[in-house]
Order: sequence, then C-alpha cells, then structure tokens
Amino acid sequence: MSPILAADLAGLPPALITTAGFDPLRDEGNEYAAKLRAAGVPVDLRVQGPLIHGFYNMAGLGGAPSEAMNQLTSALRAHLSR
Repeated sequence: MSPILAADLAGLPPALITTAGFDPLRDEGNEYAAKLRAAGVPVDLRVQGPLIHGFYNMAGLGGAPSEAMNQLTSALRAHLSR
C-alpha cells in the first residue's frame, strides 16, 4: 500500500520529502508532495540534484550525500524543537 494512492490525505502531519535526480522514485516523491500540498498538508520538499536512490547511505563519504544528510538532520531538529 502506498500513501500516494489514498483518496484523502487531509489531516496528515507535516511531511519532509527528499528526492534525488537519478532516483527511479523521484517523480513519485514529487507527485506525493504535490498531493499533500493540495490536501493542505505542510510539505518541505528537498530536491537533491544528481544523486541516486539510497544516497543517504553514502553520507559518510562526504560531498553531496553528506550535505544532504546535514540538511535532513537540521530540518528534523528544527521540527522536533517546536
């Protein structure tokens, strides 16, 4: 079951969605963000350029995956401190 198939997305909690340029699921992530927004759900969509699916697993190697992980961590900390 995929949440993007739900008939009604209203009332869901705020979402942080990250997509990567070379991820085969990129378009689905972007579509889900659009559907959430249309339902009035706050969405923070982060598009991580020319990265691949699973890039967070490469954060320890530095570069763009590491920066993306830092952005994710900062966003989660900000949300949890509210």
